[in-house]
Amino acid sequence: MPEFVIEKEIIGLGQQSPFQQDLTVRRSCSTLHGISPDVQWVQSYLTENKVYCVFRAPSEQALRDLIAQWDLPPVISISEVHNVIGPDAE
Repeated sequence: MPEFVIEKEIIGLGQQSPFQQDLTVRRSCSTLHGISPDVQWVQSYLTENKVYCVFRAPSEQALRDLIAQWDLPPVISISEVHNVIGPDAE
């Protein structure tokens, strides 16, 4: 199944405690996880003011439709992952 990176802005994320960061990101990303059998939250990357959530989903449009349907906060971008490169990548 294709993977997508959803970019969201969360001002002050880097200033939060690890516990607060976990709660903030889970509220932001886990909402999509499980509401559709074809959508799975994989992991998230946190920066000072943004979070990048990796999802498996049938398509970008499927993610956008769910975000609109559940009236979730807007996203900056959704990008399909075409390749993974790194020392541990297969």
